[in-house]
Order: sequence, then structure tokens, then C-alpha cells
Amino acid sequence: MICRKCNSPGTLIIRKEYCYCDECFIFMINHKFRACLGKNKTLSANEKILICLSGDACSTVLLDLVYNAISLNNHKKLRVVPYVLYIIETVADNEKISNSIIEQCKSYGFPLTITNINEYNKNFFSNKEETESQNSYNSKSILSNVTSSIHRDVMMKIKQNIFLKISKELDCNTVFTAETTTSLATKLLSNIVIGRGSQIENDIGFADKRDRDTRILRPLRDITNEEIEHYIQIKEIKPAKAMHNKLNETSLQSVIKNFVMDLQENYPATISTICKTADKIGSITNNINKKKCVVCQSNLDNNDLNLTAVDATVFSRKVSLRQSGESKYNEDSQNIEENNLMFPFIYQSLCYCCSRNMSELGNNKIKQ
Repeated sequence: MICRKCNSPGTLIIRKEYCYCDECFIFMINHKFRACLGKNKTLSANEKILICLSGDACSTVLLDLVYNAISLNNHKKLRVVPYVLYIIETVADNEKISNSIIEQCKSYGFPLTITNINEYNKNFFSNKEETESQNSYNSKSILSNVTSSIHRDVMMKIKQNIFLKISKELDCNTVFTAETTTSLATKLLSNIVIGRGSQIENDIGFADKRDRDTRILRPLRDITNEEIEHYIQIKEIKPAKAMHNKLNETSLQSVIKNFVMDLQENYPATISTICKTADKIGSITNNINKKKCVVCQSNLDNNDLNLTAVDATVFSRKVSLRQSGESKYNEDSQNIEENNLMFPFIYQSLCYCCSRNMSELGNNKIKQ
């Protein structure tokens, strides 16, 4: 048990291989954070940044790393002006958690903005039932009848849109999120499964540049959840929210996460290998003037093919539902229309995955 940096007695082992003492480990994590920002050269001096805080261990560590980086007195100092955003998602995000987050930001001297996700949902969803009151517009009622996989995907996109909205209000051109290499490895496989494979470059890469005015950066993408846990213990930082165990969830995302974590337990290079694969995946088209999905801001591109997988799925569905003795399938009906229940507004205002999500929302639909 010898520290691989200073040869002093080690106190912890990372990935069952690398031994560190507490001091060298903290130095290594801070270096990873600054190096991730430095090698991409995306920040300018005195730039305003919005730190998206969820209250969990990852976002708490991100807050601490930013504070340490801007407190340095040498050339490695991070010269940014931080603002913090906290989104109240559920009733569970009660006053105790909010007060804990407020105290965290006060201790660092960072200005904090708190918003409720339901306030945004009123502007994000419309309902076919005109008689319903605005009180029905909350994340629980809108997403109560969808699968947990769709629920997690829609909530993620809603929060991402809130990040961009608040950043523009605060005049911040850069957003920091606390996604680690562990969460990004899971997200890569989940994206492929739920139909967001074409969006991997922006969803998994260091920078999400889908919005023309604001970038979403992931400065923790070289740090694992295992390292986050050690950092919290060594520095005795208390996150507002405890690590939530989702082993019993049935969503595709949670199943994939359990699969990846099981592999990581026996093959410590699993997560890093997955993320390195994501770095090699790029977008086929670079046309910034393309029409974008109103939800996720991804390019709407069906490659102008004569027959896409979506067309084939709709065709198969219509043929399977056709009663015996009916006339042959009308070729004119092969075109995908706006009111198609299986893929509503696909390639017109929504991408494939967002269209499938919308089809599950019932009476609620995304405002165009």
C-alpha cells in the first residue's frame, strides 16, 4: 500500500490497481478537472458560467472543484464568474434539501437561482382538454402514464432546456453539468437503445453545442463515481441528497447502468473504454442551418432516403391492422403525416425518440 505519486503510505485504491494517499488523490482529482477544461480551451477570462446543481455527490464535488480552481493564486487559476442553478423536481426536494443547497452556495460565495420544474412544464406542454386547470401541469401528472424509461428521458430533456433558458436569463454562455465518466458510459448505451444514437456526439462528448448561443460542458467526464465517493469522504463534504440506489428500477437506463457497473466490478477498464468509444463517434452532417427538434435541439435529418426504418415500421403496422378483404395498401398513405399516432410530427418538429415519447404522453403534447 504505497502511494504511486509520493511513495508514502497509501490510504485508498482506485479500480483495484492504483494506490494513493489522501493528499495526492485530492491533487489528482483537481488536476483532472482543470486539465479537462484546459485541453479543450473553451473558456475565456472572466466568463460567466452556470453550474447546474442537483444536490447529489457529483454536483457537490463539481461545486467544490470550481471553488478550489478559482481560489488558486497561480497561472492555473480558473478565471470564471460562477452562478448556480438548482431545479426542484419532486415533493421529495423539500425545504431541508433546499436549505442545505443554499448553505453550500453561501459557504462558497456563489449566487444561487432556484426554480421549480413544474413552472417550466406549463410552458413546455399543452393539453387537448381545454377545461383542465393549470394545476394539472406538473411532472407527476403529465408523465404518470408513461414507462419509467420514457419518464427519465423526457425529464432529462426538460431539465436541459431549463439549463439553457436560465443561462440566457443570467447572460451565461457556458453551462457546467456534473456528469461523470460513469454516468456518460451508461448514457451512451442508453442513447443507442432508446433511439438517440445519432445524438451521441452532443449527449456524451465534453461539449454539447446544439444551442447556437450556449454550450453545455461536462468537466467531470474524466472522473468516475468511485473517485467522487472517495473525494466526498476525504474532504468530509455532505451532499444535500444521499446517493440513491436504483437497482430495483425497471427502466432501460437503470438496467443498462446495473449491467455496466457489474462489468466494471470485474473489468475495471469497462467504463473508460466505453467513453473512449464515444469520443470517436461524430456527426455525419455539420449544417447548423438544419431544422432542429423542438425538444432536444438535435438536427432533423432523415437523409432523404426513399424508405427509412420509420417508414417501414409504419407500413408494417398498417398492414398488420388491415382487415381481411380490404383493398390493397394505398401507396399514397406511405407518407408520414402529422397526426400519425405512432410517430407524431417526426422529422417536422421532433426527432425519432422525442416523437416516440410524445406518442406515449396521451392528451399532453409538446407545444410547437
